[in-house]
Amino acid sequence: MNNKKTTFPKEIFRYLILSILSGAILFFLLFLSNQALYHQVIQPQMEKKDFSEATTEFQEFVSQQEADSLGRFTWQSSDGTVFYLRNDSENRNEPKFHKEPAGPMEERRPLGTEKSAAITYSDGETKTTFLVVENRWPMYIGIVAAVVLGLLFAIVLFYHQLLNKAKYMHQIEKGTIILEAGDLDYRIAEEGHDELTQIAASINRMSESLSEKIVLEAKATQASREIISDLSHDIRTPLTILSGYLPVLLETDLTEEQRKYLNLIHKKTQQMNTRVNDLLEYATIFSGQRPLELQTIDSRMLFEQFITELLPIAEVSYELTIPPQVKLVGDMSLLERLFDNLISNINQHADLEKEVNIQICVQNEQLLMTIRNAIGGSDSSIGKSLGVKISTMIVELHQGCMTSKTLGEIYQTEIILPVKWTN
Repeated sequence: MNNKKTTFPKEIFRYLILSILSGAILFFLLFLSNQALYHQVIQPQMEKKDFSEATTEFQEFVSQQEADSLGRFTWQSSDGTVFYLRNDSENRNEPKFHKEPAGPMEERRPLGTEKSAAITYSDGETKTTFLVVENRWPMYIGIVAAVVLGLLFAIVLFYHQLLNKAKYMHQIEKGTIILEAGDLDYRIAEEGHDELTQIAASINRMSESLSEKIVLEAKATQASREIISDLSHDIRTPLTILSGYLPVLLETDLTEEQRKYLNLIHKKTQQMNTRVNDLLEYATIFSGQRPLELQTIDSRMLFEQFITELLPIAEVSYELTIPPQVKLVGDMSLLERLFDNLISNINQHADLEKEVNIQICVQNEQLLMTIRNAIGGSDSSIGKSLGVKISTMIVELHQGCMTSKTLGEIYQTEIILPVKWTN
């Protein structure tokens, strides 16, 4: 892009000056054309016409008056454009007339053009001189028209420039909408050198940078998913062998100490197997490889099932206020996985000797589920497990949100899900 920078207000001022200069140039050209047309075409034609009509009128006048060539009188045509000056005879007389300034003819500024014609008087034909007054109204009208056209041209040119800027602003707005919709390959045309161009360039650079980051992130996500998948497979193989052999070993003759250690190994092996499965599921959901299989679900039945599965683990007090017409639209297997993770989290981190309180209701056209349980001992890992992260992702996939926080010795989980109302 050109390094020359012009601020947007200065750009508009430049357009204004350019429009005014263009209008002035057009006025000057029209003015010169008007002057040439007036002096070379219009005025000569008008003088010829006025003089022809005036001589005819003057001839009728002297005939009616029976005037001779030596008479002294003043005369002007009926339209006031031609004046009688003198007879060009040996006994020339120079009559005074009301439009003629005082002083000799050679010293005064003529009002127009002197023209001569042969007029027949009572004593014979005599060459007579007339003054044809210049009529400047056509010239003045042309000047006014030139001013108006020049002004209109300047206004139209300035409006056209502003309209182009408005169109460019609309083009930038359209480009941002396209980029917002996800088409990061779209680029806004960079026109001009003002702030709008700088904004367009900045948006283009931002979208290009964001596109590159998304590509790199996608590659990193794909690489991470492949690593996790390969790692899970590599870990699953020995875990499967251990899970198969340990129950067999536990059925052999063992000392109490050996059986104790083997039971511990068996327990940890099962935990590792669960963690590996969680890790693989997290990678699958996070990478978007797990498509949602949506269906309409009876929300009341789903939450009653969750509470029923939780009852054998802990003492539960609950309040379930869901109208029968409220349904959930979601993936049943993922929602079941969500509730399994919640139960597992309560089983691992809650003080099971204390009551678990559950409230489920519809609020602001959304389903709100709140779980409160006492924290077991000084467990600082609550809410940090992979199962909680998977649960949060499942809720977000269903266009909801899940938040967890510690309130003193109470751990609270809130889940908000959109609902569908049926008849």
